[in-house]
Amino acid sequence: MMGKLTVEEWRPVIASSLVFEKKIRRSMRGTAFLLTRVPLIVSLGGTITAAILLQMSWIIFLYPVLLFPLAILGGRRYDADLKRARLEADSRTSSVIGKDPLLQVMKKIDLMGLDDVDRLKSGRGGRRLASLPSITERIDNLQGLSSLAGFSSI
Repeated sequence: MMGKLTVEEWRPVIASSLVFEKKIRRSMRGTAFLLTRVPLIVSLGGTITAAILLQMSWIIFLYPVLLFPLAILGGRRYDADLKRARLEADSRTSSVIGKDPLLQVMKKIDLMGLDDVDRLKSGRGGRRLASLPSITERIDNLQGLSSLAGFSSI
């Protein structure tokens, strides 16, 4: 995208990325721990406790059976939370710099026909891109916002 966007057009995109990285992602670290690490620790503790209490050491071999579904489910949930957080970063950015500049840049990026943008739009991104909203989702999210969404009467 270098050379295809002007400096002024880069500003809303960079602002959204900074809001995500500096504000939202930091607050999600606890969520990531709760969704991925805690179930794994609890399942390990549960299998060891069951093996000790029931005096059946073979029960420890059930840990991988518990591990894979928990890891997959936790990862999918965290990906969905990350996607929602990225859309929230766009919303927060639009309340600071205005909805129109960010929306115009998103539409321009969509019209460029870039391979990675099209891959996300078609759902061919695979596991690596599962936590990224497509450009269409980002545009729809911004269009759904009210112009006064950043202002509150309370």
